[in-house]
Amino acid sequence: MYSHIMIPVDLHLPPEVRKAAKVAAAIAEWQGAKITLVSVTGTQPGDPVQSDAAIDKNLRDFAKQLAESSGTEVAYRNIHSVDVAAEVDGDLTRTAEEIEADLIVVGTHAPRITDYIFSSHAGYLAKHASVSVFVVR
Repeated sequence: MYSHIMIPVDLHLPPEVRKAAKVAAAIAEWQGAKITLVSVTGTQPGDPVQSDAAIDKNLRDFAKQLAESSGTEVAYRNIHSVDVAAEVDGDLTRTAEEIEADLIVVGTHAPRITDYIFSSHAGYLAKHASVSVFVVR
């Protein structure tokens, strides 16, 4: 049913991302699917600037860990953005199409008051992605 699962990844690896990764790994193992981790990075106020090498290492390490736990192929991709906050949703939607993912597994938090005004990243993906989106809370 699914052959390619995309997981949007925040490199800080909050609990929501780790939980979504576990769900995606279980689905990938069950379906025989491959996984692609996708991160959107740029310079953000208050966030230490990471080198391309550091970003690559973080993604590689997480991909290796996920591959070992799921027994499936795990690739990764980092997208550089000038304004992550403004571009992340479009970048993720576009990347899902580019890599031909047929499922996006994304972690999210419990709804907050601001989510009623502005959509969360998971909410945006669920509304705008052309593929199935599994939101993990």
